[in-house]
Amino acid sequence: MAEYEDTYEKVMELARRRGFVWPSSEIYGSVAGFIDYGPLGAMLKRRIENIWRNFYVVQEGYYEIECPTVGIEPIYVASGHVGGFSDKMFQCPHCQEFLRADHVAEAFGIPHAGTMSKEELHDVLLDKECPACGKVLGDVEVFDFNLMFTTSIGPGGQRKGYLRPETAQGMFVDFPRLLRF
Repeated sequence: MAEYEDTYEKVMELARRRGFVWPSSEIYGSVAGFIDYGPLGAMLKRRIENIWRNFYVVQEGYYEIECPTVGIEPIYVASGHVGGFSDKMFQCPHCQEFLRADHVAEAFGIPHAGTMSKEELHDVLLDKECPACGKVLGDVEVFDFNLMFTTSIGPGGQRKGYLRPETAQGMFVDFPRLLRF
């Protein structure tokens, strides 16, 4: 595992130096999972997208649509995302790291942890060690972490909106119009 991580870090450092990708907002202390594509990375990404688009869309005779990345709340209530798009997480009482409960349980060989309730995951984690600091977790509170990014739409923020969690959402909302196209 250490060899894999070492190779990964070497490749990522090369990608940063050569202008492919780097952490977003790096000068302000970037956040894990957010990256910026540099000049070469943006060019490479665009080329891959165009090859994919030509193969799967153009050659197959399909059409594309583009929809906003933010949508109004009723869309995501109807799709079930508002009520059920969450991960079960906990915070280590020792190092304060937030971790996915099912991932930690699965790392300890617990099968099907992704289908367990918060209470079941709590019981499983009682005697397990935190993967970040190595201390026994003990009595941690497992909670639902909503993965939806919320925003306000319009003047005064009167309408609630969400960053769409998947790109397919637009075609479902636009289906009646597309059917008549």
